[in-house]
Amino acid sequence: MAIAALAMDAIHLTLLIQPLHTFRHQKQIGSAHELPWSKRFAWASQLCSSPRGVGWDHQVKNLLEHSASSRQEFVRSHLINAAKHILCFNIALFYMRHEPAYQSAAAFASQPFVPRLLNCGAFLVLQYCMGAAVYSLIVALIVSCTSSEPSSWPEMCGKWEDAYTIRRFWGRTWHQFYRRFLTPFGQKMTSFLGYKRGTSGSSYTQLYTAFFISSITHLGGDVVVNSSRLGISCPFFIYQALAITFEDVVIAAARRAGVKETKGTRIVGYAWVICWFIVTGTSWTTALIIAELEGGGKVIPSNFLGV
Repeated sequence: MAIAALAMDAIHLTLLIQPLHTFRHQKQIGSAHELPWSKRFAWASQLCSSPRGVGWDHQVKNLLEHSASSRQEFVRSHLINAAKHILCFNIALFYMRHEPAYQSAAAFASQPFVPRLLNCGAFLVLQYCMGAAVYSLIVALIVSCTSSEPSSWPEMCGKWEDAYTIRRFWGRTWHQFYRRFLTPFGQKMTSFLGYKRGTSGSSYTQLYTAFFISSITHLGGDVVVNSSRLGISCPFFIYQALAITFEDVVIAAARRAGVKETKGTRIVGYAWVICWFIVTGTSWTTALIIAELEGGGKVIPSNFLGV
């Protein structure tokens, strides 16, 4: 996945835009293309190592909040956060090790929906907690041992409370590491098709292009899971664009009918998002787990940090 994302970002930075003119570091003085070669190389290295655009001014708005806490409070909070996620990781791991469905592809595929939902949930919790714990530990180490400021390290994802529509889930909460290269792909496709900026054609071209490119990026994960099942993740991401289109139609109709956004409508939105991912997320995760079991992969990893 990391290699696939780097490849997409490389295409974005070399073929779709002119980085020296598009990006500007917030501490940068003067234009990047006027820097000597050695400093330009360092500038480019910093740009490539910041996929979320933290500390940079560019065309993709950064939606992540920066921490205002002191260095010690920041490190302590991230160590506590890492400990919580390590605990959840090992709880999910304990459950998976004692669940017979993970022993074979046939056993996992033959489960009723509710047990399969729980088993897919445990797998997703395991994956998320591992990434969140590693991120928190790395951030705590860097901020405590270097001069890097806490403001350079926002949370790994956006706010979960912002995800009361599927569009907001992907745009504000989850897709933060891919936003920088997904947006330019969509903009280029819009320009190629001749849609004017701000039109529905432009908006939905960018939407479907972004999810198509995201699905291509996830081929990297498919290869690792089971190379004979390449493309198994693609339908899930295309479904998200279709759901957002449907969601936009419903929201537009509700607004024309005089419905305003309230706490009640947000609750309905949260229920919709949860139900949607229960259906599509369970289907996608089931396919991944079965593919990995069929390919002889290791669905159940070792304990995290030996806990």
